[in-house]
Amino acid sequence: MATDATIIDTAIDWHLRQPEMTADDWMAFVTWLEADPAHAAAFDRVAMVDRAIPPAPTPLEAANDDAAPVRRWRGVIGGSVAAAVAAALLAPVMLAQRPDPYSVETAAGERRVVALGDGTRIEMSGGTRLTLDHHDDRIAALDRGQALFTVRHDAARPFTLTAGGVAVRDLGTVFDVARDGPRLAVQVASGSVMVQPDRDRITLTPGQTLLTDEASGHAVRGTVAPADVGGWRQGRIALTGATLGDLASAWRRLYGTRLNLTGALAQRPFTGMVALTGKAERDVPHVAALIGADWRRNGEDWIIEAPGGSSR
Repeated sequence: MATDATIIDTAIDWHLRQPEMTADDWMAFVTWLEADPAHAAAFDRVAMVDRAIPPAPTPLEAANDDAAPVRRWRGVIGGSVAAAVAAALLAPVMLAQRPDPYSVETAAGERRVVALGDGTRIEMSGGTRLTLDHHDDRIAALDRGQALFTVRHDAARPFTLTAGGVAVRDLGTVFDVARDGPRLAVQVASGSVMVQPDRDRITLTPGQTLLTDEASGHAVRGTVAPADVGGWRQGRIALTGATLGDLASAWRRLYGTRLNLTGALAQRPFTGMVALTGKAERDVPHVAALIGADWRRNGEDWIIEAPGGSSR
């Protein structure tokens, strides 16, 4: 597919050739115009710019006021004038490529689906904020929270997600990313992603996970059932090499449950899958029993603590 610059260069060339074009040339010109609406639009812009710029007189014209004006583009295709005109015509295109970021945000317990113009689909959990760009559907930033990305693969323009200092590049993928402060978890359902493509180049394939901590610099690989990736949409939270604090964070995002893990309980390692209903009066006792902890309610807050209220 021709680029905007190539189309404009061709339009300038056709414009310069018109006074000497043969019948065959005219047929080729019409064929080019009809091949793509962008061709006709580019030619119209070239002609408009040409009409708007007064012709510069030659030395002979300066001495003879009766001389006919000469078009400045004629005979200088590829020269400074044509280059300047092409640059002027391309200026709006170039300006359109400047970053134009915008944010999409969900409250705790809220979900949202974002469909990008390139065919990529992003399913956001609650308490999540994404930064996207009006002019580039192939970049995104996860400021906080969790989202499942179903990316339309384009080898020429890979989709890149950044989260803090970590970059995740799509290689044709369905993948899930959760960010909670400096901790970032990546899970792959299909295809593959490359984490830190410009540095570590860690490739994850279906069923593989990576948990990173920017504060400590640690990165731990793990595995998960591919079918469980993005399972939070059905109330299933699957974690590998994580902590109970990570489980509580995902739970709060998903349902807005005001949940507090006391003492050192939040740091207890956790690997597994928890199925939630979204009803705290059922889920809190269930999870407390699962991890061998006690629970209680304080107004709107739900508290899970080690047995007997200890901090272990």
